[in-house]
Amino acid sequence: MKKFIAKIIIFCVIGYLIGECIVRINKLTSDIPQRYVATNGIQLYIPGQKGYYKGATEQWEVNKYGWLGVSNIDDKAKRISIIGDSYIENIMNPMDCNQGYLLQEANANIGFFEAGRSGVTFIEALEIAKNLDSLNFDKHLLYLTDADFYESFSKTNRYTDRLQIDLENETILEGELKSPGLKKILYNSKFLYYLYQRFPLFVSKQNKGEVSSESSAFDIDSFNKLHDYINKNYNLQNMVFVFHPKTSTDIIEFFNSKDLKYIDLKVKQGKSWDLNEADGHWSCYGHIEASKQIQTYIKTLNLNENN
Repeated sequence: MKKFIAKIIIFCVIGYLIGECIVRINKLTSDIPQRYVATNGIQLYIPGQKGYYKGATEQWEVNKYGWLGVSNIDDKAKRISIIGDSYIENIMNPMDCNQGYLLQEANANIGFFEAGRSGVTFIEALEIAKNLDSLNFDKHLLYLTDADFYESFSKTNRYTDRLQIDLENETILEGELKSPGLKKILYNSKFLYYLYQRFPLFVSKQNKGEVSSESSAFDIDSFNKLHDYINKNYNLQNMVFVFHPKTSTDIIEFFNSKDLKYIDLKVKQGKSWDLNEADGHWSCYGHIEASKQIQTYIKTLNLNENN
């Protein structure tokens, strides 16, 4: 019996090592940078970290501001930020599928800056935009789903790992890093992380950035209080809210009633934007289609004139 168990253990270890080699050599997963919570309560990545996007040959590097992705603003007078959750972080796709990359390709005279991270709520997106204002952006594009709003309300559910708002007391509740030690082990083991990403039985949808808001009914009172708060505390004039396909009509109509600028993304011709059946993040096709619709709006800003 002991020999049998020993053989099983040896077989599992050899299988794990082979799997680890295959995943690393072929870059079947993206490297995940480590985070920290800044003094303003925003979770940032530790600057200077390097790694590879899935299938990429060129390394990513966390910039000095604590973000991944496109950061082409140093020599640009006209600037647009792209803010959101894991859809903008987009570590599940190659770099050339990023919103910033696609929009930069179409707008040579505008500098684009991506600030994306899984778990970013609506209220944290606003905080990120506020903290980026010192870099003189002409517009902030905030990419949003229904869940980003409902996850912002602490009275609905208190998510301790993300930034939320207590509307009754008009107080921002900071998030804290959740199981950083376990996540570090998971991210450093490429084969385990590949299984974590590939098979839904290893992880709930919430942890994959696909939190469903179907159980959350639209509460006009909460949204009115939210609007009162953000209207007093943020510069909404330079923000454009980009609503994902399937965003609820109630939310879109609410923003329209408050005369807030927004883009309502639409899936055309019925072709799915999803990465695969197990992961609702956008595929490269989805990112390309989204960028086309956003580019239509950017053209109206007349920022592409020579600086």
